[in-house]
Amino acid sequence: MEFRLEGKVVLVTGATQGIGRAIAEALARSGAGGLLVTGREPVRGSEVATSLSQAGTPTAFVAADLADTTAPARLVDECISRFGRIDALVNAAGLTNRASFLDADLDDWAALFAVNARAPFFLMQAAIRQMRKQGQGGAIVNILSINAHCGSPELAVYSATKGALATLTRNAANAHRFDRIRVNGINVGWTDTPAER
Repeated sequence: MEFRLEGKVVLVTGATQGIGRAIAEALARSGAGGLLVTGREPVRGSEVATSLSQAGTPTAFVAADLADTTAPARLVDECISRFGRIDALVNAAGLTNRASFLDADLDDWAALFAVNARAPFFLMQAAIRQMRKQGQGGAIVNILSINAHCGSPELAVYSATKGALATLTRNAANAHRFDRIRVNGINVGWTDTPAER
């Protein structure tokens, strides 16, 4: 099935590698009018933006560490500043730090929840506010994980963060359905990405 996104502006987090990069490339192939791609790696991010721009999709890269509490609002502001609007948000960034249930500590808990749950919540909040101002609806896709449902011996905290994001996804979808803002989650299984190698 082919879908087209002519003129739509999309912000994609975690777009310097793996699932996020693949999503950004698919959005470009589908005719997105503009992409703001983000990640922690400036060199890779610039390469992605250059590649997609040269292929015909206006793309800008903004380096961001989503553990920084100011990053979500800043990224949405950057998208509006560069492209004049935001039509869709893809929360693809994520940490998968491994630790057993008994070995996980406060640092693991704080790091994973900051990037995997807190940042997507505040990105959704900022994006939804702007989408409501624009008055034309919008779409949000959160990359979830089957681990939210089944867990894994080395991914207890990660699994909890994805469960939290799944709940936030359902709540945002329910709260903003009458604004014509679709909020969906994709439960992915293990994926061969650079972060997993």
